[in-house]
Amino acid sequence: MDIRRFRQMIFDKDESKGYIEREAAIDAFLREGGGALPQAERYTRALIRILDSLSTPIDEGDLLVGRMVEGALPYEMEPVPAGGKSHRDNPLKVTGRSAGHQSLNYAPLLEKGLLGIWEELNKNAQTPAQKRYAVYIREIIEAVGRFAARYASAAERMGKSRAAEALRQVPLHPARDFFSAVQSVWLMELILSCAVGGRDFAYSRLDLALLPFFDPDEADDEKEILIAFLLKSNEIGGLGSELDVHMPVPCAATNIYLMLGGRGAEDALPLDLLFLEAAQQVELPQPVLALRQSAGADPAWLTACAHAAQRLHGQVSLYNDDALIPNLQALGFTPEQALSYTMSGCNRAEYVGHQSSDAFHNCAAWLLEVFYDESVTTMEELLAAFSKVARRELQRYVGNPRVDAAAELRVNLESLLLTGCVEKCRDIENGGLAIETVVHNLCGVATVADSLAAIETLVFEDKRLSLDQYRAVVRGNFEGQTALLLHIKNRLPKYGNDDERADKWAKIAGRILAEACIAQSGERIHIPSFYSLYFHQHQGAETGATPDGRLAGEPLSENQSPVYGCDREGPTALLHSVSALPQAPDRGRTAGRAGPRVL
Repeated sequence: MDIRRFRQMIFDKDESKGYIEREAAIDAFLREGGGALPQAERYTRALIRILDSLSTPIDEGDLLVGRMVEGALPYEMEPVPAGGKSHRDNPLKVTGRSAGHQSLNYAPLLEKGLLGIWEELNKNAQTPAQKRYAVYIREIIEAVGRFAARYASAAERMGKSRAAEALRQVPLHPARDFFSAVQSVWLMELILSCAVGGRDFAYSRLDLALLPFFDPDEADDEKEILIAFLLKSNEIGGLGSELDVHMPVPCAATNIYLMLGGRGAEDALPLDLLFLEAAQQVELPQPVLALRQSAGADPAWLTACAHAAQRLHGQVSLYNDDALIPNLQALGFTPEQALSYTMSGCNRAEYVGHQSSDAFHNCAAWLLEVFYDESVTTMEELLAAFSKVARRELQRYVGNPRVDAAAELRVNLESLLLTGCVEKCRDIENGGLAIETVVHNLCGVATVADSLAAIETLVFEDKRLSLDQYRAVVRGNFEGQTALLLHIKNRLPKYGNDDERADKWAKIAGRILAEACIAQSGERIHIPSFYSLYFHQHQGAETGATPDGRLAGEPLSENQSPVYGCDREGPTALLHSVSALPQAPDRGRTAGRAGPRVL
């Protein structure tokens, strides 16, 4: 395979163009009045219309087949969840959750095929709503089959008998070998990301799904297949980042997470090593390689991960099984779910076949609320009030809403690859997931820590200001207080410098926030996360000055990092400070908590 040629094709992609055939099909569907249909029928009819209208382009060098035709879009586009764009009044838009960001379970697809999955779903259909759901899903599956059959014929005409033979089998029926398994996954990923439209449909534990088809004696051929697969992954959505101009497609700036290695995957070591070899030959951003590490791991795996991290830079991220598995169990995951944890987005720890809800919380705003409360007169009272506000605010976000199927039936193709939906014959939007999780991204923790350190130092230790005076200064955005502002910024303790005077407040604030998450009751698992993505910038723009010397409108601190410019003692000191944040749930506090109810 000419890797260099295919890499150049991806680099040369015109990022101003979109999926012209998809948008033309949507345009025709809407002009015929399809947009007025209820969601289940609208989604089904629109997706069938799209699939039946797609052509089957194949490059002479393709090993795996399947790509979208791109062209200049003459249609009016609108934003869709997670940053992409689609035809205005997109009939496939999600109604109660974010598009994509799911850890798909491809094992059932390869073991049973779409028709086998549907047969199981249909057996579980008992109510009228469930039976209607099964009918809609069957119609979509048949459209997927027609699309695959057209691609098989196109492949045959191009002399690509291997792809043609595979697509006459998959994805409707079980995979027969490694090639047909990978081809099946690719066609489904293409349909979900580009035809349905959504970003970050994770490959999850694809290595374990492919393992039954893997033959170590055919490693050279299988590596060639994986190289083709990894190259294809970079055709989805273009190479533009979230912060850059990118293609006007629903899957813009997509990140496809592939989890490899770790506890419970020891038998997959030869395949996982092959994935890393293929990725280092491709050297393109997708998929994101999430590599699991643990004490006692095979030295060959640790060495391969080190080489991949050095060669592939930001494409590789490392995850610590010894920390994550017990922590996820303490939060409510079953041992099996925790062992098979994976990622579907930057910071969503999930089990295979799952989608988490998530929210980004402005923790600095919570601190300001209690800081300005005149009934608060001591540090102890301030911390107690901060905990109370955090619990109140977290309780307001319960995750993606669920709709009663009897009241409004929902249909989404990806539900077939999510754990629980087939078993319950219920779509993800109708509460089909086995267990629901909510990731609470707690933004601005360093801003909070430095503010607490400043309050303690200025008011209660140095007694330079009374609490009321300090409130007035901060409320006035430090106007006319240049000397005090410089003193706060340059003389007071700052998180990020291995300074116990500041790091203790990061530990205290972090524990308060984490415990407020874990204390949330109900049938969902609530997961604390010190992560902000880029929301700390938007939140800061809407937040007044804070006691740490941050002026109104300035960004909050980012992720687990110090406030911008405040770490001055080097990376080792910074990492020491980060280690002060809580790394695990308090086992004593979680042991007696009732676990989530399996829905």
